[in-house]
Amino acid sequence: MKNSFDPFSKQNLFYTYKLNIFKKEINQILLLVKNKKFKNNNQATTYKALNVLNFPILKNLRKQVIDILNKHKLYLENNWAQLYNKEDKHTVHIHEYSYLSGIIYLTNSESPTIFYDKKFNNFKYQGKKNTLLLFPSSIPHEVDSLIKDEQRLIISFNTKEQE
Repeated sequence: MKNSFDPFSKQNLFYTYKLNIFKKEINQILLLVKNKKFKNNNQATTYKALNVLNFPILKNLRKQVIDILNKHKLYLENNWAQLYNKEDKHTVHIHEYSYLSGIIYLTNSESPTIFYDKKFNNFKYQGKKNTLLLFPSSIPHEVDSLIKDEQRLIISFNTKEQE
């Protein structure tokens, strides 16, 4: 199921998709991201170290993502898993050299992804478990420090346009 919306009124288009993610896939991602060698500034991430969607056990999830990207005439570039716990955050950033970026929400979390428009108005997206959010890579976004002691598990990725 696809929904599209523009939180900033005629500036950008965001897309959401419901995914069918198996528990064994989520467990595999948790196992990977909790590996101590993937710590980055004390945060659990495989960023710049591992493209998690290449693991054979995640072929179901990868196929769903590829099918969605094909509809947008995009291909998957890099991808990584990120695990946030209490007080973890990700400061404002964009994804350079990418067309659309994606976040796959693998758990429910009370901590939203915060997006900013050209005038720095914000839009808080509350990701739901087993949902993919596609958004323009040039949109500044962040995750505030988690207040609750929870696990916010996601896979993020970047795309390029098919030629």
